[in-house]
Amino acid sequence: MADADDILNARRAELETVDQAVMGEVVGVAQAIGDLRNALDALDGHLDDRKFERAAALGYQDIASAFIFLQRTLGGLQSAEHIRHEFISSIAEQLQCPHEDAEPLVAARLQCLKPRQALNGKELAASKARLQQRLGEMRG
Repeated sequence: MADADDILNARRAELETVDQAVMGEVVGVAQAIGDLRNALDALDGHLDDRKFERAAALGYQDIASAFIFLQRTLGGLQSAEHIRHEFISSIAEQLQCPHEDAEPLVAARLQCLKPRQALNGKELAASKARLQQRLGEMRG
């Protein structure tokens, strides 16, 4: 059996591509969830204000649009997960072992599978500042 570390190190670029694909799709799903929440909050507000016509219209506009966006992002996440499992299978083939044996070796190197850490206020502010700086750099 080939050495797993050697194989994973040799395929580091592919591993990073898989990792970034999954994380990118998770960001899209999170954005879609936020959009749907906002649309549902607006619906709730219209119902509370007894603006039933506006509430009904939201169902055919903002809510439907947000739900379709969520479905599409979930489809993207499903595709990214499929790619992740294809990568694991290819590693298993190289290692000449079952997929189930290769999966924890790959998972240990994927950032997208690590639990999200809760940020305190200072860390969150620093993270937002870094994001704004990078966005500014990208805009040129």
